[in-house]
Formats: sequence, structure tokens, C-alpha cells
Amino acid sequence: MALVVNNGATPQAASTYTPVDDGDADDDASEEPLTTIPAIVTGPLSDDEKAEVDRATAAADAVVAALDEVAQRGDGSAVGVEAVATGWVLGEVQSHAREQFDLGYKQTGDARVTSVTPTAVDLAASPATIMLKVCVDVSDIDVTDAAGKSLKDSLYNPGRPVAHLYGAVFEDKTWKISSHEIPDVQDCDAA
Repeated sequence: MALVVNNGATPQAASTYTPVDDGDADDDASEEPLTTIPAIVTGPLSDDEKAEVDRATAAADAVVAALDEVAQRGDGSAVGVEAVATGWVLGEVQSHAREQFDLGYKQTGDARVTSVTPTAVDLAASPATIMLKVCVDVSDIDVTDAAGKSLKDSLYNPGRPVAHLYGAVFEDKTWKISSHEIPDVQDCDAA
């Protein structure tokens, strides 16, 4: 950033940034939609807590499946994930897809949801929110690098399902996963 004087008046900032060609302009990610995203059933929010938790759980399951698919395809596509994800999680899936593509990584095997437990439900909030503890077994997953070498030894695999906290918000007449964290306390039952 350089300072430019405006005829002796107050200095103004002018950018000296010049875009750099990183050489991958012809190496674009796929625009092929994900196949694991289910047909989304939209509808008004009800006051039936169990039904709404079930709807939010379906969105969380779809996010886990989408993460698997983008890692298995390795083509950079996350097209369609916006139907079940928003905010932080939408960006997380999109950046994971791009990272796998850029690094040439491909996943084999699937993550498997072993249990889902609602930890907080607020259907009266605007927007309505649900927090879910989702236990995910990753023991069948391997990732290979661009040369086809297995990275399994460097993957986190505690030998039991890993707890994930997914926050869901009711948006556009459906539940979308908006937040994700891995808690310090890992208390999922063995698969």
C-alpha cells in the first residue's frame, strides 16, 4: 500500500497490489453436483420437537456424506451442499473440496454416523436452532496423496467414533447446518 498525496491535501491510500497468476487458471474444479445431497423437503417450522430434530439430523447426515463425497471425488466440487449447509459449514465443505483437489488427495472408505443426540433445541428463537452431538466413525477411511501413497498413519483415528457438535438453523423453510466443532470431551460409545 502506498500513500498518494492529493495536491497537498490529506494523504490517501492507493493500492500497489498487482494480481499474480498462480498458473492454475486452466485447472478448474468440477462443477458437477454432489450426488449425496438428498432432495430437501421444505416446509414451515412445526412445534413438534422430535420431528424438527429428525429434520435437522437429516441435514447433519447429509453434511457428513457430502464431506465424504468431496474427499472421495477429489475434483473440487461442493455444488449442491448449500441445500443442507450455510455459514461456517458451507465454507468448510467448499474449502475441503478445494483442498483435496489442489493437493491431489482422494479418500477411500466412508465415515459412518453411529449416533445423534440433540443437546439444545430452541424452536422459539429467530431463527430456530438445534445443537446436535453427532458421533462419527472414521475407522474405514484412508486418504491417498497425488502419488497414490496412503496417508492413513497420519489420519486422526482414536479407535472409536469421534464426537462432532453441529449447530443447525432453520433457514429458507429447512434445517441447514451452520456451525461445527469437535469438543475436547470425546465420549462417543465404541462402534
